[in-house]
Amino acid sequence: MKRALKFNAGALLLAIMLMFTSMGASAQFSRGEKSVGPKVGYVSKNESAAAGLVFQYAFSKHLRVAPEIGCVFKHQHLDAFTIDLNVHTPFTFTGEKAALYPLAGLNYSSWNYSIPKELFDEMDDVSTRTSRFGLNLGAGFELRCSRTLKLGLEAKYTLIKRFSGANVSAMICYIF
Repeated sequence: MKRALKFNAGALLLAIMLMFTSMGASAQFSRGEKSVGPKVGYVSKNESAAAGLVFQYAFSKHLRVAPEIGCVFKHQHLDAFTIDLNVHTPFTFTGEKAALYPLAGLNYSSWNYSIPKELFDEMDDVSTRTSRFGLNLGAGFELRCSRTLKLGLEAKYTLIKRFSGANVSAMICYIF
C-alpha cells in the first residue's frame, strides 16, 4: 500500500513539475516553421518494420499539422500502405531544446493479405486488399539538435476495424 502511494505521489509531482516548466518556456518553433524527414519504426499488427516520410507545418506556437506517408513491410503475409494526417500540440520543457506533444489524427490504411502459392497448387499468388479509414491517438517527444535538425520518437495507436495496432517510430527531420 505504501509503495503504491509513493509511486502515485511521485508521478503526480513529476506531472506538476512538467506542467509548470512548460508554461514558462517559449515554444520550440515559430509560426510557419516547416520540417521534413524520414521515419522508421515498428507496427504491432503484423509485428513488422515500417518506414515513411513526415512533413510538419506549424500554424501557431501551440498547433502544428503533420501529414505522413508510409509503408508497413510484409510479415505474416500482411503488408500495408498508410497515409496519416495528425495534429500535434507541443509543450516545451527545457527552453527550446525539447518538446513533448500529444497527437490525434486521421488514418487511411490499405492492408494487403497475400496467400502463398504453396497453399494452392493450381493458382498463382492470391492477395486481397482491404482499405479503411481510422483514428490515431498517441504522443511524441522531440529533441532539437541544432537550428536545422531535430530528432523525435513517437508512439501512437491506430484504431481501424480489424487492423488496429500500436506504432512506435523514430524520425530525423530537417527544419526550414
